[in-house]
Amino acid sequence: MVVPVFLPHSGCNERCIYCHQGYITDIGEKSFKERVDSALQGRVEPCEVGLFGGNIFGMEPASLERLFSCFDEHRGVVKSFRLSTKPVPLRDETIAILKRNGVDIIELGIPTFNDAILAAVNRAHTARDLFLAYERLGGEGFRLALQFMVGLPGESQGDIEETVANMIRLRPVYIRIYPLVVLRNTPLFALYSRGDFVPIPFDEALDRACLIYLNAMKHNIDVVNVGLTDNEMVRDMVAGGFYHPAYGFLVQSRIFLRAVEGALKRLDGPKEITVILHNNDIPLLVGHRRENLSRFAAMGLKLRWEPSGERRGAFKIVSGTQRVEASVVD
Repeated sequence: MVVPVFLPHSGCNERCIYCHQGYITDIGEKSFKERVDSALQGRVEPCEVGLFGGNIFGMEPASLERLFSCFDEHRGVVKSFRLSTKPVPLRDETIAILKRNGVDIIELGIPTFNDAILAAVNRAHTARDLFLAYERLGGEGFRLALQFMVGLPGESQGDIEETVANMIRLRPVYIRIYPLVVLRNTPLFALYSRGDFVPIPFDEALDRACLIYLNAMKHNIDVVNVGLTDNEMVRDMVAGGFYHPAYGFLVQSRIFLRAVEGALKRLDGPKEITVILHNNDIPLLVGHRRENLSRFAAMGLKLRWEPSGERRGAFKIVSGTQRVEASVVD
């Protein structure tokens, strides 16, 4: 089990134009020690702590030591740590502190591999910085994950394809995919309000997330999260972009829809079909608010389904004497 503890903007000497982690994490004015104690109080089973938000690599080593000291009285239950961070600055002393304190997984944020976009959103690092950090940290024995973003200002389909290619080459243990959201009181909100940033259509951003997700599946890379955490504070502060409380489900159900549509092309003009699939995949076939069923109906298809022992993502389509087998990664 991963117990999250948030570090809003800690170590961030430069703030990304879209970021306001106080809204996203909703932690108020609690001190870090209070947050640690609140998250771990009363736990008896071993757990992993996730240090999320901010830029741990940007913290001074003495501050990082103090941060880990907040866990001293909980060391009996904390078996390891994972953390999220920018890939810079990478200090030898920081690496030594992380190793001494049992950090296992490091999630490196790389919203895009396009250096011009990274500069425009004020990430304060380049794609090369990510590659250098990835090689160094992997050599030090850390397991590495990556965090991507879709819908950034100036982003093209080619940028998403470059993200996919680098993901396949680097083979992280898992990824997270975040859609860009315009939050009030951020520099991005100012650009959005002036009309200097116009988001692409929601469906296009969804398709870009689908492309990353599907390629991760094809290459056995886990996707542990798609979309932002849904809480009332986030919803109140959203001014635009691609926020949706069920964004991850939208991505997965669209992938399933496209897989079924592709398999239907192998049938000869079916009017009625039965989809045989894993019970847990039925909601993906149905879609958010039954939108996939509506799409099939608009195609003139009468659809029913049957649960089976098929593995997740695999399915069969039966129409009369016709039968095809497929999966979401075909």
